[in-house]
Amino acid sequence: MQIRSATAVDVAAAPEWLDGVDLRPDGWRDRWTRAVVGVDVATGALLGVGRIFTDRVHDSRFWTEIMVAPYLRRRGYGTQIARELALLRAEPRLMCDRGFTGSERTLFCRSLGGQPYQTCPPGRVLTADAAELVVSGSVRTQRGADVGMAELRRAWVDLYTWMHEDWAPVAAQFEQPLLHDFEDVDLVHTRVVVVDGEVRAGAFVFPDDPAPGVVAECRTRTEPDGSTLLRACVRDSLLELAAHDVPAVVFDGHDTDPHFRPLLQELPTMRMGAWSGPMVAV
Repeated sequence: MQIRSATAVDVAAAPEWLDGVDLRPDGWRDRWTRAVVGVDVATGALLGVGRIFTDRVHDSRFWTEIMVAPYLRRRGYGTQIARELALLRAEPRLMCDRGFTGSERTLFCRSLGGQPYQTCPPGRVLTADAAELVVSGSVRTQRGADVGMAELRRAWVDLYTWMHEDWAPVAAQFEQPLLHDFEDVDLVHTRVVVVDGEVRAGAFVFPDDPAPGVVAECRTRTEPDGSTLLRACVRDSLLELAAHDVPAVVFDGHDTDPHFRPLLQELPTMRMGAWSGPMVAV
């Protein structure tokens, strides 16, 4: 196999098996974005592809995508591509990927020496079971639609920053790309607790298919009433979704989320499946 830089011609001629990898020409954005293809020396047929890139929100590692033609796997082609990408890094930052426990993707990462640095529990929950959460009658939540968007954005930036600071710190000037995706937030089903004009906790709902995604946490890691406030937000958000005939949601959280993770265990309908999380390899 010959490995060379990916071109626009390679992208246009990408085979059907290249599903799930967004192949781009080498250097499509800048020197931090590299892409290669592995081709058959005799025929020129595409055998595998790989790319590395930095995230505009998190830039401390290179996200890595590698795929080999299904009928050629476990022959060392993916490892060769990974080694070539490692040589092309603009700086020797670690390469990382994410996948479900036991998946082919995760096993491949482990074969390169990868180790998990975060895990995400399976969090599919039936909205009707929100009634199982016992909340304090003194806590009142508000719909996102009843809170100014500027305050919701500030709360989201604060929450996101501390939630990731220990294992995936945010990049410089991360706010604009982060808030670009936040604009899709579902203001009707999002529920927050506001004290003295500031959001203290929230269950932020985002449209997705087949089920909405929910990120739930407090604005600060050290929120003294964190569990109480967050429980109210999650309960009211789920009940609101149930009232609008949305049967289930998928929580997007981490094992290290101090208020959300224990709360998730209180919901009896959590659908246990494969745990997922990012892994890192040199």
